[in-house]
Amino acid sequence: MAQILKDLGSKYLSLNFEDDRRIFLNTDNWAIAPQPKGILFPEYHDVLINWRTPFTVAALYVLMVVLLNPKQGKVSRVVAADNAAKEAGSAKKQKEELSQSTPFITALVFVHNTILCVYSAWTFYGMFFAWRKALATHTFMDAVCDTDGTFWDSLGYYSYYFYLSKYYEIVDTIIILLKGRRSSLLQTYHHAGAIITMYMGYNYRAHPIWIFTTFNSFVHTIMYAYYAATSVGLKPPGKKYLTSMQITQFWTGVLLAFWYQLGAPEGCFSNPGSRFAIWTVLFYVFPLIYLFMAFASKMYGDRNKRIKAASADAKAKKAL
Repeated sequence: MAQILKDLGSKYLSLNFEDDRRIFLNTDNWAIAPQPKGILFPEYHDVLINWRTPFTVAALYVLMVVLLNPKQGKVSRVVAADNAAKEAGSAKKQKEELSQSTPFITALVFVHNTILCVYSAWTFYGMFFAWRKALATHTFMDAVCDTDGTFWDSLGYYSYYFYLSKYYEIVDTIIILLKGRRSSLLQTYHHAGAIITMYMGYNYRAHPIWIFTTFNSFVHTIMYAYYAATSVGLKPPGKKYLTSMQITQFWTGVLLAFWYQLGAPEGCFSNPGSRFAIWTVLFYVFPLIYLFMAFASKMYGDRNKRIKAASADAKAKKAL
């Protein structure tokens, strides 16, 4: 590992403006993913996997948020209801704070979340059967290490679309801004970083991205189904468990990624490009976990305190 870091620092970490796929200089031995078979619109593949595309879009996305983020944003129905609960008779305050949705915005939110729910379910379905196929013809360790490269045939196909889906997920932020709400640091960091890290994983053929493609698609299937339901006025329970599921999948992914980097048997995961890609993902994920945990603590910890306080106040009044 020390030698890898030394090589990265001394030779690689300068941009290669002459090559569309090899982001850094002196990385000719870093494996590059071939174009997956059977993808839609293959003529756009080379443009979409040019390293300038994810970095430019991520930068423009952050710039958009900086320029358009309101100084004082409105809040969602859930947060507005919590704020109103703190102040008796504050129905007017709740109405003022609540981000309003026109019929167009409501339809947009529902369709957007439904699209991502269906896509995520399709990805998880595909990865499930890719694993079943791999385990039917390989030992578990050979499948995990993709020793003969056959698992990449399926993984490359789904991870390519998974990478592209990170562009579409920017619509999450656009909807937030259209509602007059602020895009949080968590939201902005999450989407900008996901574009770059998933590009790195796909571009450098890092087969451990099966971890994120499989787990994330499963969690997103449930999450976007929940958001689609709430967008039309339904109130399914268990929102806080969605955040717990996201944090759990990140920690699980981190542990598995560290195993690939530090504990996998010799020959299992040796390509320097793949290793660099996974280190990039890991450096991105740790701040993301912190932001998710801070969000969960603020959102659900404060809410539980308010509920307990309101319950105690009600009991005290009843005793009087």
